[in-house]
Amino acid sequence: MKSKRVLSMCMVLLMLALLLSGCNKPPEKQEESATKSETGTTTRTDETIVLKLAHHNPIDGAYDVSIKHFANLVNQKTDGKVVIDIYPAAQLGGERDVLEGLKLGTIDMTLNTSALIMNLTPEFGLLDLPFLFEDYEHARAGLEGEGGQMLADKLLDDHGIRMLASWCSGFRVMLTTHKEIKTLEDFKGLKMRAPETPVYIDMFVALGANPTPIPFGEVYTALQTGVVEGVEVAAEPIYTSKFHEVGKYITRTNHIFSTMCPLINEAKFQSLSPDIQEAILEAMVEATDFEWELFIESDAKAMQAMVDAGCILTEIDREPLSKACESVHAKYETEYNASELLAKLKG
Repeated sequence: MKSKRVLSMCMVLLMLALLLSGCNKPPEKQEESATKSETGTTTRTDETIVLKLAHHNPIDGAYDVSIKHFANLVNQKTDGKVVIDIYPAAQLGGERDVLEGLKLGTIDMTLNTSALIMNLTPEFGLLDLPFLFEDYEHARAGLEGEGGQMLADKLLDDHGIRMLASWCSGFRVMLTTHKEIKTLEDFKGLKMRAPETPVYIDMFVALGANPTPIPFGEVYTALQTGVVEGVEVAAEPIYTSKFHEVGKYITRTNHIFSTMCPLINEAKFQSLSPDIQEAILEAMVEATDFEWELFIESDAKAMQAMVDAGCILTEIDREPLSKACESVHAKYETEYNASELLAKLKG
């Protein structure tokens, strides 16, 4: 058991080194590598089962590295019978596009945030309520407990989409271009990019900011041109997406723990033999442990890298922000009749 833990830690450190070196790729290199799927060197025959997995996250970021690890595990556990073709960096469309493709069956698998899944199953928006979880341990216990399973069951029953796990997307922070956020009052009037989902819009309204829904792939240009003055997301995707190149100030609000969900079309999953289904589920358990560890490490390193690059990091008193957002909790708890579900998520 000890040797397995050592091997696992070595794998994470190796992937982390590759991830951070990938973060420093020139943009033109990333664009060039994003013109094809990342299939590895797996051998294929006429009997090979090929699953198409598309996601919107940056190439060689923590999610991309982790989903490649998952694909390799599936290939190994099925003795090469299953190959997962990965299309990163929104090659097949943005987050909303691939979720729709997953539902229609034109895409077999994807990674999607709970904030976007909310558009199919509204209760997923509860996961993005501000100040829901206190720390990583609290978040994982809630997501992998009875509350998280209730959400997964509802998505499967209502839309034929199987949620394979809850991945760590980190505690989100605020990055701004011209104004440093030191107190609640500093949010007043700020044009902040918000994901295309009501919970985030309501949160920014409660904080006094002006939310502007923009797809993730358009955020860099929006910050650069002044369409928005800030963005909120975890440090790792801020760094791998190079938002810190057009933003100067980072405030560690840790306002929302964001969840990335690996998903598979249920009809496709049921078309697979039981042994292959089992291999996919086993691989996802291993990949989930790997992803949590890798993301937490890379998120901390990304924050330090941005500070080293000249960004100004501000620590903020979170209590006034939390109190300002109590109305958001009350709204969604009532709207979804979700007192029981929220209690199970909070533990």
